[in-house]
Amino acid sequence: MRQVVLLTQLLPLLVFIVVDALVTDARISILCAVVFALGQLVYTWRNSRRLDWFVVVDVGLIAILGGIAIVFENDQFFKVKPAIVEGISIVLMVALVFAPDTFLTGYLSRNMPSLRPEVLGVMKSMLVWMAFFMGLHVVAVLYTAFRASRQIWAWVSGPGFYLMFVPVVVFVLVRRRRALRRARLSRAPAVGVDVSARSGR
Repeated sequence: MRQVVLLTQLLPLLVFIVVDALVTDARISILCAVVFALGQLVYTWRNSRRLDWFVVVDVGLIAILGGIAIVFENDQFFKVKPAIVEGISIVLMVALVFAPDTFLTGYLSRNMPSLRPEVLGVMKSMLVWMAFFMGLHVVAVLYTAFRASRQIWAWVSGPGFYLMFVPVVVFVLVRRRRALRRARLSRAPAVGVDVSARSGR
């Protein structure tokens, strides 16, 4: 569920990137992103009749920073928005890591009803790694927002977030493949012994 929320947060940013590629006035790009974000919030409310406060904060930041950027004619205010949202996410993740197990179980069970207590250690490790990579992305977003071109910032703040996890996914897949191979090899001698025993009979 949280991955879906993070993906929807990128949509106003993608609107900004697309509009910015078509027009030369950054104020138009920011205004389109703000209007899209507000429309996204209304659509979510009409379909679910409930608000995810994380999305509300995200839309509020887009509207506030976008408005400041338009007033002062400086789109850097809007550019730092992904870093602010991810910074809030990091604080929440760290709080969950140090929270009591009972609280973490109750929090995660809303989206994972079949959560078992013994997997809490794995979940906390995942939260730590997520916070670490998100922290790296915050640094990259802030650097490109003030020191790089708009095109580079667009790639770093948008697709760059997910590209950071490519090495992690590859690492996990390789470890899983090796574990499966070891499991097959460990079963192979037992099968051989069984077949020989049957042939001896």
